[in-house]
Amino acid sequence: MIWRTSRSTRGEYEQAWEGALEKDLKTSERIRAAIEFLADKTPGDYVAIAEIWEHSLAAVPLTPYELELNTKNLPRGQTNWRFASSDFVGAGWLIKNPSGNGEWSITEQGVDALVRHPGNDLHAEAARLSGEERTRLREENGRALSERWVSTDPAQRKLLAAADVIVQEGFRKGLSAFAPGREVWTPNNIRELHELWTTAEKTDGKGFTGNLTLQFAHATDDQRLLMAEVIALQLLPIGWIIGHAKKRERVQSLLDSMSHPVEIPRLFDEAFGGGAFNPGQGMQTHINNAITIILDLLLAWSALSEDQQQEALDEPLKWRELVVGDKSGFPTQRYALLYLVHPGFFGPIVSADHRQRIRQTFVGEIGGEFSEDPDADLQRIQIALQVKERKPVNFYDEPLRSRWLTSDDKSPSEELQQETSDEVLHDGDPRGFVPSHVNLAGLESATHLDAAWLGRIVSALHRRGQVILYGPPGTGKTYVARALADELAKPGSVVKRIQFHPSYTYEDFFAGYRPVTDAAGQLSFSLARGPLREIADEARKNPDVPHVLMIDEINRANLSKVFGELYYLLEYRNDAIDVLYAGSGDDGGKSFTLPANVLIIGTMNTADRSIALLDSAMRRRFSFFELHPDVEPVKDILVRWSKKHPQSLPVAALFNRLNASIRDREDRIGPSHLLHHRDLSKDDLRAVWEESILPLLEERHVGTGVDVHVKYGLDALLAVESETSDSPSAS
Repeated sequence: MIWRTSRSTRGEYEQAWEGALEKDLKTSERIRAAIEFLADKTPGDYVAIAEIWEHSLAAVPLTPYELELNTKNLPRGQTNWRFASSDFVGAGWLIKNPSGNGEWSITEQGVDALVRHPGNDLHAEAARLSGEERTRLREENGRALSERWVSTDPAQRKLLAAADVIVQEGFRKGLSAFAPGREVWTPNNIRELHELWTTAEKTDGKGFTGNLTLQFAHATDDQRLLMAEVIALQLLPIGWIIGHAKKRERVQSLLDSMSHPVEIPRLFDEAFGGGAFNPGQGMQTHINNAITIILDLLLAWSALSEDQQQEALDEPLKWRELVVGDKSGFPTQRYALLYLVHPGFFGPIVSADHRQRIRQTFVGEIGGEFSEDPDADLQRIQIALQVKERKPVNFYDEPLRSRWLTSDDKSPSEELQQETSDEVLHDGDPRGFVPSHVNLAGLESATHLDAAWLGRIVSALHRRGQVILYGPPGTGKTYVARALADELAKPGSVVKRIQFHPSYTYEDFFAGYRPVTDAAGQLSFSLARGPLREIADEARKNPDVPHVLMIDEINRANLSKVFGELYYLLEYRNDAIDVLYAGSGDDGGKSFTLPANVLIIGTMNTADRSIALLDSAMRRRFSFFELHPDVEPVKDILVRWSKKHPQSLPVAALFNRLNASIRDREDRIGPSHLLHHRDLSKDDLRAVWEESILPLLEERHVGTGVDVHVKYGLDALLAVESETSDSPSAS
């Protein structure tokens, strides 16, 4: 009896075990197919993951076991394939686009590995190499715990590797970090660049990149290259407030202006995808001052003897004397420079206030007594905690964070606003776009709608962050939403499209627990992120570009149930709110903020529900724009369309006559059914009428006694139109 009532039978365990074994074999075959597909491309060229997966799936179809959905509502075989790719990254054979666009590229080593490791040996070797690298890093970090400030964050390792190139090539040798062997960090080039920067005039409204173009219009290629590397040094450690796309744009703008342009090395491109700290928006709004500090440092550096330079790069306190000295302005930028050159001593904490609070809170870890050097104390505290915990620690993670940082403390950005008094140069917008930069003429051409009306939507999106396009079926709501999303998207942007329905829930939309079965057949529940949670994470990775969530049929769901406490964040983007499920908030916590660069475009079919039936919270937080065949900009769109795509039949007149005969305004038909590029024949028109238009009208006239085929049929309307056009008054 006990055996019969147990959770899983012996046969089920064996079946699950066999399925798991088969899964491993198929995953190896499938990932090899992906690498072979990429090997046919040029190494370094990125290919969309969706395209790679489609090829891999065609080469090695999913088994019934692999078709089972996991907590992310994806086939487990697809998830296993994605996990396997991390081994190839660890082996150095595969690169994932640091912009977060979801693209992969093969390396030269990956191409060679295909030849050297046949069949499933390829995956096995990648897993071995990746495992060895993880072991090496663990052992290296373990040895360093008692010696220096240690971080296991891959993003920090990448940015420090890039910074080390500048230190070794630029500071030590005077050579370029981007163009090996080229002498650009020379005293003469540094002096000329410093003079150019300090005497250049700033143009209001141009932003940082626009001003660079003007200021360096007559600069030499060596000056432009050095300035690009200086900007890269300033951007490397910054996370959260500026993403990969904007970092790359700033550096690339100077490199592209060179007579003989230089490419950004892959090491730096990958490092731009992360960061070590969040200094707040102030560090970017005061970017001119930040660059000035670095150029002043280079000027002082170029005046040192070789022995003095060597001392500064070898000894943290000598480097601090050069970077800080008796200067007090902009400590955030100065601490960033200390960290980039001596990360093991100064660590990735750039707020002077935070450093002081941490030192005061945890001084007991070093005997309860301060030394005369606060930075040395902080490093000793970090090392003591690392040794105690036997792993790296982060003062911004719990449980350490709540011991020293309270809600009344200043954030680094607030401190930065107080410490800097120079002119603020805004280079970027919290929404990720500026309305005046949107190509309304292109949108008008794509949608055949009035540019001024489209401009109102763009302005509302910028002002409020969310809009709803509403109207009866066939008025182009989804088409316009997609066109808007495509126009707003920039490199690094993510665009998601979802559709609400009556059973859609908060757990589907934001986060909730989903059942998952492991290989042994055991059932458990795992917290899964929904589309809003996912796009918020993407927006935080690339905060300088817009990310668009399109919600089709937004009014078909119970909106209060779906949005829950998230309603509040639509109106107050800078505030944090506690979410329903612990672990679903920012960084796996309880509270969540909705980034300002997440834009929501909803579409609403008024044949299902009118605006008046939406709850007041929804109506207050969205801007609404109507698309209806009776009003502009949809009105007469068929007339405008017919001028570009001439029709033999009176399509526009028939459409207007049809809607004029429909009594209820919300039952009227949208023009999208008739927007065809070719000249519609009578048979084409009849097919549209009988397959699309009349079924809609039948649904709306159920129980009314109206025979829609008689009243709204094509033949009836053509006859009336013919009589009208032949009448004397028509002529």
